[in-house]
Amino acid sequence: MKRRSRGEGSIYYLDKKKLWVAKITLPDGKRKVKYAKDQKAVRDWLAKTQIELRQGILVKDDNITFEKFVTDYMENVRKNSLRPKTFEVYSYLLKLHINPEIGHIKLVQLRPDHLQSLYAKKVTSGLSKRTVQFMHAIIHKALKQALKWGMVNRNVADLVEAPKPKRQSLTVWDSQQVNTFLSSCKDHRFFPIFVVAIYCGMREGELLGIHRENIDLSKGTIRVMHQAQSLKGGMVITDPKTESSKRLITVPKTALDVLKSHIKGLENKTGLIFSTSTGKPISPSNLQKAFREETEKAGLPRIRFHDLRHTSATLLLEAGVHPKVVQERLGHSQISMTLDLYSHVLPSMQKEAADKMEDILSIPKV
Repeated sequence: MKRRSRGEGSIYYLDKKKLWVAKITLPDGKRKVKYAKDQKAVRDWLAKTQIELRQGILVKDDNITFEKFVTDYMENVRKNSLRPKTFEVYSYLLKLHINPEIGHIKLVQLRPDHLQSLYAKKVTSGLSKRTVQFMHAIIHKALKQALKWGMVNRNVADLVEAPKPKRQSLTVWDSQQVNTFLSSCKDHRFFPIFVVAIYCGMREGELLGIHRENIDLSKGTIRVMHQAQSLKGGMVITDPKTESSKRLITVPKTALDVLKSHIKGLENKTGLIFSTSTGKPISPSNLQKAFREETEKAGLPRIRFHDLRHTSATLLLEAGVHPKVVQERLGHSQISMTLDLYSHVLPSMQKEAADKMEDILSIPKV
């Protein structure tokens, strides 16, 4: 008698249990079985399973939970592709907020309402909408991979509305406030960092990751090649946030003079230019604390250290610098990101454009 090939399947009646049985053997040798009182039910199931098998979307393990899948996915896929800080945040959100709520649910039984309930519960409990939106991104990415691997038949996260946080307006200083701040903190040990942050618009991690070999004092440039990040185990140096973050920044003369003076006073002529007394990266929390204290001492409106980057971009755009130049200076991947982020500057630019058009053209008087 010819043996059935894998994927062909079979149907028979189990007299002892008074049930119809359909069986099919998967390419990996595992078997799927369906029991039913009605022959049509098992026949329809077998036909559907055979179609799924041919299309490559057959679920291989109906019993795997979301937590088991996402744990393996994070360890075997994402750990090697994510930046250390991002991986740490993903793992934290999964452990504290996601898996305790939906981790026990079988992957194939996860429904859109499970996710919708999760998001609603977290927002109600006080978690920010931005954090919940980030949780949605993590789940969506994981389920997208499960779909590619044929472990689910659809990505249920596609059917869910993640909460959208309200966009907060940027808080920045004007040029007078910047000058007041720099005059007030000129004797602080972090003064060179404050100067480069404002004049160059670099991210906090990029500033703390600058190496001496990244600076060309003769040409007046900084090449962004590293980023310092704070992890549970301490500070580490990693690659920049994105490929577009790797960039060459021309340093204004004032900031360049401050850098030259700072570098001249360094004992080590290689490695990090901003570091602790032991040569290790400066902790972002220490930098932020110092910034808050110096802001208060100068009597200025309180802003975040990251807002110095926004202040830098805003001042450039208000001065008429082309948005494309600002985009490249900030390391944004697209100019639309720059324009969208600094849309608060556009009204004044529109007025300037109208005034310039008035100067360029004139309608002959009749």
